[in-house]
Amino acid sequence: MKKFLKIFFIVIAVLFLILLVAPFLFKGKIIEFAKKQLNDMLTVQVDFADLKLSFIRNFPNAYVALEDLTVIGTGEFANDTLLSLKKFSVTVDIKSVIGMENINVKSVLLDQARVHARIAESGHVNWDVMKPSDETTPEPESESSSDLNMKVALKHFEIRDAYIVYQDDSSKMLATVKGLDFLLKGDMSLDYADLQINMNTAAVDFWMDGIRMLNSAVVKFDSEIGADLKNMGFTFKDNEFRLNEIILKFAGSVLMPTDDIVTDITFATEKTEFKSLLSLIPAIYMTDFASVQTSGNLVLDGYVKGTYNDKQMPNAGINLKVGQAMFKYPSLPKSVDKINAAVRLFYDGVVFDNTTVDVDQFHFEMAGNPFDMELHVKTPDSDMQVAAKFAGRIDFNSIQDIVPLEGTQLKGVLDCDLALAGRMSTLEKEQYEDFQAEGMLKLSGFEYIDKDFPQGVKINSTQLNFTPKKVDLVNFDALIGSTDIAMNGSLENFIPYVFKDATVRGNLALKSKMINLNEFMGDSAEETPVAEDTTSLSIIEVPKNIDFKMNANVGTILYDKLTINNTVGVLYVKDGKVRMDNLSMDMLEGKMVLNGEYNTQDMTKPSIDFNMNVSQFDITSTLSSFSMMESMFPEPQNYVGKVSAKLTLNSLLDQQMSPVLNSIESKGTLNTHNIEIRNSKIFGKIADVLKNEKYRTLKPGDLTIHFEIKEGRVMFEPINFDVPPVKVALSGDQGLDQTLNYAVKVTTPTSSIGAGADLLSRLPGGSTIKELSLAGKVTGTISDPKIQLDMTNIAGTVIDAAKQQVTEAVTQKIEETKAQVREEVAKQVDNLMAEAQKQAQNVRDGAKSAADKLRSEANSAADKLEGEAKNAIQKQAAKIAADKLRKEGEANAKKLEQEGEKQAQSIIDTATQKAEEIKSK
Repeated sequence: MKKFLKIFFIVIAVLFLILLVAPFLFKGKIIEFAKKQLNDMLTVQVDFADLKLSFIRNFPNAYVALEDLTVIGTGEFANDTLLSLKKFSVTVDIKSVIGMENINVKSVLLDQARVHARIAESGHVNWDVMKPSDETTPEPESESSSDLNMKVALKHFEIRDAYIVYQDDSSKMLATVKGLDFLLKGDMSLDYADLQINMNTAAVDFWMDGIRMLNSAVVKFDSEIGADLKNMGFTFKDNEFRLNEIILKFAGSVLMPTDDIVTDITFATEKTEFKSLLSLIPAIYMTDFASVQTSGNLVLDGYVKGTYNDKQMPNAGINLKVGQAMFKYPSLPKSVDKINAAVRLFYDGVVFDNTTVDVDQFHFEMAGNPFDMELHVKTPDSDMQVAAKFAGRIDFNSIQDIVPLEGTQLKGVLDCDLALAGRMSTLEKEQYEDFQAEGMLKLSGFEYIDKDFPQGVKINSTQLNFTPKKVDLVNFDALIGSTDIAMNGSLENFIPYVFKDATVRGNLALKSKMINLNEFMGDSAEETPVAEDTTSLSIIEVPKNIDFKMNANVGTILYDKLTINNTVGVLYVKDGKVRMDNLSMDMLEGKMVLNGEYNTQDMTKPSIDFNMNVSQFDITSTLSSFSMMESMFPEPQNYVGKVSAKLTLNSLLDQQMSPVLNSIESKGTLNTHNIEIRNSKIFGKIADVLKNEKYRTLKPGDLTIHFEIKEGRVMFEPINFDVPPVKVALSGDQGLDQTLNYAVKVTTPTSSIGAGADLLSRLPGGSTIKELSLAGKVTGTISDPKIQLDMTNIAGTVIDAAKQQVTEAVTQKIEETKAQVREEVAKQVDNLMAEAQKQAQNVRDGAKSAADKLRSEANSAADKLEGEAKNAIQKQAAKIAADKLRKEGEANAKKLEQEGEKQAQSIIDTATQKAEEIKSK
């Protein structure tokens, strides 16, 4: 016996030691195996800092805990944290685990859970994390696995200090729950058990379409539920649900025998004081709610009955009545009195068209001003019927005398007298005579400022006049921060837009002195919390249910670093897009005409698609104002001049409204005017080689540059320009990430090479080179370019210089010989022409002498004839004969002279021809 006991205790000790040290011996392998199995099964990335495994801590129970667990999304939800846990622990009975039939889970704890459940605009959900099974190669089911009937019995489930975010991008819904504590206790291993549920939260917030419906609401639920776990039936016993000061009691049951969930639940308020309903108004509940004086009766009850499955929902009804209620803050002078309401809501989960909304009465008097509303809605799915009346005045100036605003300014007066009745189909069919719509809404002197919207909004006046066909916007005169907006026009389909979220059409004229978009680009943490972190967004979403044509005339638009003046053109707002038609604007010291669209149909991938005609933009201002340009050309102050362009630009936008670089596609032509590039790092490298500082600053003059941007690179057609006396040829491309890939060739006179450069001295015959060509490749980045010279090109320059020397020497010798020949030929020609001139002159002189002799003889004969006449008749006849002799003598003399001149010119022509023959030899 002693020996047996000794062996027994030794075995027990060894087993205890194994249970104690096994988790430590195999911990690393267990952690590695667990992570691998989880990531193999799930589409998300699962990680945890540590795994605690102990068989001793709660012996005979096993304790398993994962610490600092994170589940991070992939694909569409990349980098989104779906779940994080400070600790996830499970305590389970060891014997039940070994048996694998009825696993007895003692407790489950989720400590400091952070959950972000999200539905994207695409409809995909981030919690669909199971990888699809491979249906083509199913694993064969073993007999043991198919016959296994395993049950898990849970006794204690607890969540401590959880933070939960539910975000539905498709319906613009957001809910956050802070400080959630949840406890479920009961022996779920039994067929029937009483389950205890305790839940409370520190704050619940809820937004719908950007409107805050709940503000730090307190939610609490304590219940005892009778659970028929064998038949999956649950019955409410003692329970209480609290939302702020509203306390509801539930009765009924929930059955889940199959995939269907059958509900039969009624609820009603325990308190019938109006004050409990008032607690649902955030502005009142959050401000000294305990001191509010109230009176009046409240009835709130309802039910949820029917089956929930993939095809239908349970029916639900809510009944609310308020009678002769009022409330007043003791410290403020005014109150809201005579509050009466009767509201009935019915939701048909099987046939939604049977759903009805009936506000039979809603009346209150605020600071002595009565306001009444009545609303009835039927057949919302097939053809919505609406009957509504709104009448009265709301004096916002009195709000501060009724409710403590604490940093909020609210002013203005709303006057309303409006009646609507009819079916939506009559408006869609333009049967306006069958729909009643008459009255007006008028808001004047309105002003709203609070700590979250310090720039405030002021509506000086606006008025809407209603008719069945359209709503006339008589005027809209507003100031939002420093932005002023004046609009008028008409709206069609406005009533279906309000009641059915249909598309509203409009033709509007927009005028503004200044629109400051920077005031709308700030942090939006209060409006769109996503988890514990907040992100500042600047993308402006264009509503998809608006179809507007807007004639815009805006004096100044401020956006980021840009100041845009004199914006005139037509805007078409439709289907989540803004299309611009010949939108003209003055900016960057120049002018631009814009055609194209801004598209937010998919808010995860907003985009632009523009045709741009740019005239005389200042280059420095342009590079400084656009992040994309500044990334391509850093230090914009080094670029001076003007640029004009005709181009297309297509790109996705990021959440800061900047182009996504790799998505940019653009093509066009740039024309530069008096451009100057200072401190060029690329040409600075050449300046270092040539020891000439002038190359660091380029003045290429007016250039025409053809370019294309695609797949993140800017590709240029070859560019040739002069920077006298330097000639430059540039070709290649440049990345939007600043990477360079250029081929450059610089041709410069050697006289422009600085004295400190040893480049020529290292070249054979360098002293004889008059012009040097440098070629190479430019790589690296804009801020750190790398230039690799092509030595083959420099060697070619040396060879060309040597050829030039030989050519010049031969040419010089030939020219010397030609000069001697030309000198000898010139002498021969001169002698020949001189002799010809001499002979020609002799001919002229001989002809003139003979002509003079003929004239003398003719004159002498004429004089003698006149001298021999005796009487008047003889003298008259002699004179006639003498004149005839003189004329004939003169004619013969001139003929002789002409013949001599002809012979002389013939001599000169012959000599000239012979001289040309001599020159040509």
